[in-house]
Amino acid sequence: MLDITDTQSRLFCSGRSDTTAGCPAKLDRMRGESSELVAGRASTIRSALLFDYRRSTWARRASLLAVALWLAYEWGPGNETVTPWLVINVIGHSDGARAIPVTALVGFVFTTVQQLASGATALVGFSMFERTAGASWERLRGDAPTAPLEWHRLGWATRGIVVFGLGTTAVALTQIMSTGKVGVRRHMAVIVQSAVLCGVLVGLLGGAVASLAVLGRNSSRMSAATEWLLDVLGSPLLWLGFVALGTIVHFVRRWIARD
Repeated sequence: MLDITDTQSRLFCSGRSDTTAGCPAKLDRMRGESSELVAGRASTIRSALLFDYRRSTWARRASLLAVALWLAYEWGPGNETVTPWLVINVIGHSDGARAIPVTALVGFVFTTVQQLASGATALVGFSMFERTAGASWERLRGDAPTAPLEWHRLGWATRGIVVFGLGTTAVALTQIMSTGKVGVRRHMAVIVQSAVLCGVLVGLLGGAVASLAVLGRNSSRMSAATEWLLDVLGSPLLWLGFVALGTIVHFVRRWIARD
């Protein structure tokens, strides 16, 4: 099981270009911040983001904001609403059997590009902001007794579950914290691999849904119901409602947990 303090120590000493003489003092400060994380004084991602924000320049704040947006999108309801909405709309606007390859292609391209962007942003942000990386790591681990394994130690099925469920932000964070090494170039190959894998999964799923839609359209009994269902699922209001519902559930759970 990985220890946050030990991991952050390795992050600083092996992944940065600071002088060896300055390393111990910096490590003492980082250990103190890690102790606060464990003690719960900055245990949430939001408080960690605020901590790093106050101590950053305006240029670094832009990177931090990008990481925060991707975390909210991928670890919240965003990714589970935008992609299905897009896939359903592609099916609804495609005629005949060509809806199958078109939907699969759009799902693959959109997801792959999106995951490449989020993964690269996460690598930059988590390499720069130890407090945000530590809080995100605690959130990712949850109550698990052991830490998540790095990408190359996972089977393909587990890789698919991780990247499909949490996106490349989780992959980037796991690579940094499990190996103790920072940097975009060092881990970008894994991000590319995981982004393509996620794109393939979404493309296959989109193609399967499009196949069902084509079968429904070609059935005299189901054609009207199929078109109605596509119209309903293609409405942005439906997916915005899911986002609102997910937000409400999140805050209710937090309120219950406090009690």
